[in-house]
Amino acid sequence: MSDDRYNATVDLLERNRADGARTYLRTEARGWSYDEVMTGADAAGAGLLERGLQFGDRVILAVRDRPEFVTTFWGAMKAGLVPVPIAQGLSGADFDFVLSDSEARIVVCDAAAAAAILPAAQAAGVDAVFVGDEPADGALRYTDVCGRAATLEAAPTTGEDIALWLYTSGTTGLPKAVMHRHAHLRAAPAGLATQVIGLGPDDVVFSVSKMFFAYGLGNSLYLPAAFGASVVLNEGPSIPRSVHGIAAEFRPTVLYGVPSFFAGLSRLDDASLPDSIRMVLSAGEALSGELADRFRERFGRPLLDGLGSTEAMHHFSCNRPDDIVGGSAGRPLDGYHVQVLDREGDPTPDGESGELWVKGPTTFAGYWRRPELTARAYKDGWMRTGDLVRIVDGRIFHEGRLDDLIKLGGIWVAPVQIEDVLKDHPDVVDAAVVSVDQESGIPVLKAFVLSERDDSPFVRELQRLCKNRLASFKVPRTIEVVAELPRTPTGKLRRFVLRQGGGSPS
Repeated sequence: MSDDRYNATVDLLERNRADGARTYLRTEARGWSYDEVMTGADAAGAGLLERGLQFGDRVILAVRDRPEFVTTFWGAMKAGLVPVPIAQGLSGADFDFVLSDSEARIVVCDAAAAAAILPAAQAAGVDAVFVGDEPADGALRYTDVCGRAATLEAAPTTGEDIALWLYTSGTTGLPKAVMHRHAHLRAAPAGLATQVIGLGPDDVVFSVSKMFFAYGLGNSLYLPAAFGASVVLNEGPSIPRSVHGIAAEFRPTVLYGVPSFFAGLSRLDDASLPDSIRMVLSAGEALSGELADRFRERFGRPLLDGLGSTEAMHHFSCNRPDDIVGGSAGRPLDGYHVQVLDREGDPTPDGESGELWVKGPTTFAGYWRRPELTARAYKDGWMRTGDLVRIVDGRIFHEGRLDDLIKLGGIWVAPVQIEDVLKDHPDVVDAAVVSVDQESGIPVLKAFVLSERDDSPFVRELQRLCKNRLASFKVPRTIEVVAELPRTPTGKLRRFVLRQGGGSPS
């Protein structure tokens, strides 16, 4: 391959050809070697090209965490196509938007997504390929399209060509397609996997976060391949009880998750972690110092919190095993630079809050068809994250999203601070705080808490806890117990639904 040619599949996946018998994917059914996945990727890529797809065409992947997701992803990129993983559980309207926005030429789905996806694909005249034994009416069988052995020559891609899209979670409205280059995949392994985990061929990785999510995609797909590691795939829901059993069976060495999962795992009376696990990492949302301490006391292992984004592709900061500060997302990884700016765009003094800006080798190429948003996201090579943070002694302390901030009486309030206090109550599973308008038009704070308790003494306990720990203007005026908080498929809170009265009553 010449200096200006680069294909991420050829580099990251096929570098394992010399030891292709090593297991790459571990499922309940069986293990898949690197050789088998490489063969499957060639078959998938060749099959997609046979359907008439051209260089740069998008391939929507609505498949659970199973081998067909992996082979289709790698095969599409090798063929010069652009895989677009999307979340399970999208509504028909959600998928209509993604299908129209992406102008995808083909959709690969399984039974979990078929009900929403197939009608929309058929109405748009887009081929639908079904992963499973019994395809729905009008869908093509995956084994017929992507399962026939074939030789696939790598497309003449360069590092600057677009390799994949990832749709943002849409916490405040319609999602945006984030475009990443082949070069970003080349650079990513030098970050978290090298500097913090020390990932190697003897590791067995298990990610609670799914592969349609930027965090889970790196955890389970391209980072392990870059080091010849094995991956445990779980196509079922990532609930603490089932994950606990899977970990006991497959004995991973590295476990990735999000704070809400680790909180749930900590509440299981009989939960334990196999002694095979050498490192546990958290990302996706802020990890409170209290939960980190509780996890370490319960399981005897530190929980390494880090920070990343869909636009940055994966982590750009993380705590290290020998450098852990509770409540922080650690220091920037080598190769990444950060700065904190105030609302006027000026640097903030050390320890003062502002917006986090990042510069590094994996920041995105732009939003598809959103040039104004792309221009707003970048300034002189720096990418704005939308995260409210403060930096103390070089460590990043996450204080929420800027679009979550609430202004009360001229003072900006970060809801995450109040939520962390509420979550400290032993009967609170989860919490969310938003501003609502009273009839007078004056905004006040309202808290929604997820709990099995729903009694007056419980609400009074929560109010007392807030009064003891927070400034008076940060104490919620009302507290409502709900059975569910509205979240995106990646687990991020959809506050705008709560502001519209969208809590599920307990």
